[in-house]
Amino acid sequence: MVPASSQPIGLVLADPHPVMLDGLQNDLREWTEFKIHSCAPDGDAALRAVHEHQPDFLVLDLPLSKRSGLALIQEMQLQNFKTQPIVFTASPIGDVMRVIDLGVKGLVSKSKSKHILARCIHAVHAGQAWLDRDLTEGTMAMLLEQQKKKAHATHMLTPREVDVARMVTEGWPNKKIATKLSISEGTAKLHLHHIYQKLNCPGRMALMLYMQHNGLA
Repeated sequence: MVPASSQPIGLVLADPHPVMLDGLQNDLREWTEFKIHSCAPDGDAALRAVHEHQPDFLVLDLPLSKRSGLALIQEMQLQNFKTQPIVFTASPIGDVMRVIDLGVKGLVSKSKSKHILARCIHAVHAGQAWLDRDLTEGTMAMLLEQQKKKAHATHMLTPREVDVARMVTEGWPNKKIATKLSISEGTAKLHLHHIYQKLNCPGRMALMLYMQHNGLA
């Protein structure tokens, strides 16, 4: 409970699953210091609700239709809303990494109880950060694994081959790569052939995916 003179903490809730959205709304209503302005089933509806109500927080999951949770957070930051996002999700660690990169201060796994979510809201409202330990530990594990793979790949490739691989990931054709590196197009193709062999990638698309997945792009 908060003192009667205090303003309630305004919330908009966004989740793609109606049952989860209803349950979340009912759970958070147990805390009288929360005022739920609106519940949104998709990203566009959530953005409209934030525009209309200007709540303190948007509590959202990431896999929203029409506008993803990540895109919604970016749009809110672009428009400099006072509303802060709190992510309540079971999304893959890769998406969680992007949430952290965006500077979100509230992050809770859907495996946690409503009490943990409420504590997160209170903490962020008090100016603190609340990042779920399970999710952040998973993120760190993925980052460490990427670093290992990155070190392994860069050890296998020559510096010139790393340059070529990164240019391929950016969508550069062989001719443009050759011009940029002041080599012949045939030499560029030869570098690419060696890269495919060393990384066991059958083609450009596989190489692009390999580079992106391992944090080399």
